[in-house]
Amino acid sequence: MITKMLIEIFQAIVEDTQLKRLLGFYEAPNKQNTDIETLMNELGLNAKQKEEFRKAYKEYEQNPGEAEKRYKYKYEPKSNSAADKFDAYYQKFEDKAKETSDYRHREYAKYNQTNQNQQNQNTNANTNPYSATSPEEKKHAELLEIAVGITDFEVIKTAYKKQMKKYHPDKFSEEDKKKHAENISMKVNVAYDFFKKKFNTK
Repeated sequence: MITKMLIEIFQAIVEDTQLKRLLGFYEAPNKQNTDIETLMNELGLNAKQKEEFRKAYKEYEQNPGEAEKRYKYKYEPKSNSAADKFDAYYQKFEDKAKETSDYRHREYAKYNQTNQNQQNQNTNANTNPYSATSPEEKKHAELLEIAVGITDFEVIKTAYKKQMKKYHPDKFSEEDKKKHAENISMKVNVAYDFFKKKFNTK
């Protein structure tokens, strides 16, 4: 059976650049009864290329394990990690690009790296409670009614005093309102402590 992998093995072991290019463009139909002559005619090989292809095919028939090893040595991922798999596939397409001048995989690599950097930034923001984009800081900033990412601690201090004055329990005589104010003032204190730690201020 002529498979995509078999075509790629032949591509790895032949020497002729033009033949490598033709093999790279060939869409293997997974035909069970396709013989080597039919395949070479479908590829449109000239006499010299046919001779080299027959040699590669014979090499594969005599020792398929060795031929596959040469193929895998070049394109098999070093491990099952996503990074190693990407490197292996990238190398494979990079080799093809040298023959076909098709460098679209490089654009994907740039996109992949940009996407990975963005994911890392998001992860750092979510794991660092003092990041301006962290949910925790957003919650405390909203409670103090200040802008997210503010860098002036004096503005935070003023906002804290304003909120504590607004929600001081002694201002309320009714029990339910008093308890609500106590709850809010406690949260305001927690928010203020958060920013004091962030700005390393006593």
